[in-house]
Amino acid sequence: MKGPKTKIAPRPRGRPRSEQAQQEILETAYKLLRDKGFNAVGSHEIAKAAGVSSATLYRWWKSKEEILFDACFEHMKPILAIPETGSGLTRLRRYILRASEFLASEEGTVMARVLTGIHEDQRLRRMFLERYVNQRRQILRAIIEDSIALGELKPTTDPELLIDMLSGPLFFRWLQGHAPLDKGFAKRLFDNVIHAFQTQ
Repeated sequence: MKGPKTKIAPRPRGRPRSEQAQQEILETAYKLLRDKGFNAVGSHEIAKAAGVSSATLYRWWKSKEEILFDACFEHMKPILAIPETGSGLTRLRRYILRASEFLASEEGTVMARVLTGIHEDQRLRRMFLERYVNQRRQILRAIIEDSIALGELKPTTDPELLIDMLSGPLFFRWLQGHAPLDKGFAKRLFDNVIHAFQTQ
């Protein structure tokens, strides 16, 4: 004779506790990074502000730097999301306009603090390239290659060169501060640069 079926408690809605805890730590780390800068924030301070132990931090991350990188990238992911609809050139143009807004925002200031904090450390610069720069360039390169395949851009277009030509002036104005970094500049930049690569 079969016994009564054991009822399985329904899984609670929302994120699992471990994922929620990680998100809370990253949010706390981002606020500390925003307020104090990259080198001024310590792992013990992050743990204390997040209400967890240092051991909990190192269960998920190997170092303070990894926590701060992930906190920065997680916070900026929605802001710098690369558009998924439209032609290659439309997506590329929208991304460049969004990037100019980002660099001029508070989040752009936080990114500047990260870059300043890692400037003298080759290991951290390499980590930044691997975790952020190279991944974004790979996506942009795929968009440009699609545009070449569709005949929007010349077959001779060098994707790496085009990415640098579109991004470089934005970062130059961002770092130098010699002229406004706004949508108007981003639009002029894109239209003038892309014209040289478009098919006639």
